[in-house]
Amino acid sequence: MTTSTRPDFPVVDARALESIDPIELYPGVTAQGVSWTSPADGSDPLPREAYVRLAPGSGYTEPDHHGDSSEILVVVEEELSDEGGHYPAGSRVRGAKGSTHQPHSEQGCLLYAFFPER
Repeated sequence: MTTSTRPDFPVVDARALESIDPIELYPGVTAQGVSWTSPADGSDPLPREAYVRLAPGSGYTEPDHHGDSSEILVVVEEELSDEGGHYPAGSRVRGAKGSTHQPHSEQGCLLYAFFPER
């Protein structure tokens, strides 16, 4: 990852994403964490911010539960869908803490995900 010369304005350069190994969440769904938090209970670190890519025709194979934090998604490319609707590029989707949804994408998409309470 790259950062700007100002420590109070960290920047994730789009080219830096190429150096972050993706984590497969489901077949065709990967995440690249760009900011991590360490839970107080000492369990595995959780991403606070991530880019999530859904390949064409892929999606979560089970509901995505937001138990520990709300979730804010920004659709960067293409279109995200879930049981509530279809969200084209530029859409902001917020799932409240405790909510669930089952994201998928027919044409594939790139999302920016932020978990404020982590």
